[in-house]
Amino acid sequence: MTSIRTPLASLAAIALAFGSPVSAQNSDAPPGGEEPGTDRGDQFEFERIPVPEEDRRGVFIAQVGAVNRAEARQSGSNSHARIIQNGDENQVDVTQDDGSHRASIALDGNRNSVNVGQQGQGQSVLMLAQQGNGNRADVSQTESQSIYSAAAIGQTGSDNLLSLVQDGSDNQARLIQNGDGNTMTAVQQGSGNRLSWTQDGNGLSDLQITQDGGQALQITQTNGGAPPSGTGGG
Repeated sequence: MTSIRTPLASLAAIALAFGSPVSAQNSDAPPGGEEPGTDRGDQFEFERIPVPEEDRRGVFIAQVGAVNRAEARQSGSNSHARIIQNGDENQVDVTQDDGSHRASIALDGNRNSVNVGQQGQGQSVLMLAQQGNGNRADVSQTESQSIYSAAAIGQTGSDNLLSLVQDGSDNQARLIQNGDGNTMTAVQQGSGNRLSWTQDGNGLSDLQITQDGGQALQITQTNGGAPPSGTGGG
């Protein structure tokens, strides 16, 4: 079997790197606005996802394994989606409407699923990596202004569930789960929200965070308990 672990591991490392503060220093700023956070001096700044110049638009898919499925739908002419799947029975659905949206998605394992919706006349950016089995991520981003929304999501383990809705402008997020049977839900509405929420352990409860206009959070939830009954499917 041909291996795609090198690019997959690279993408996962990039996504997980968002667990540490990074600076938004890139000359490729969104048209009509500065990088989010650059005038705040806070620790929730995001680097823009590096997209090669020749790959600025279109859909690029690499799959190794059996019964994997990837679907991407784009309206408009300046969106980019890159999907890498390694394993069996994985599923990715991406919809990008209007605007100039970016999505880089990597799955390594079996029976993982990702559903992504990016809408609006602005730009939304997503990097998502899942490693393990039976993980699911549902992400929706709407950016209507000239700046951009961003999300970096990394799930490592089995049977984790993550849901994120950013419905506004300049939302940003960083959600990382390490372990089995964990759940995360975060809804950010309005503008200028920030979120960084890391979970390490098994069977951690969902904090269900909602931010409506401004705010900033950074939460770490950890335990060393056994995985909940019925999880950890290989």
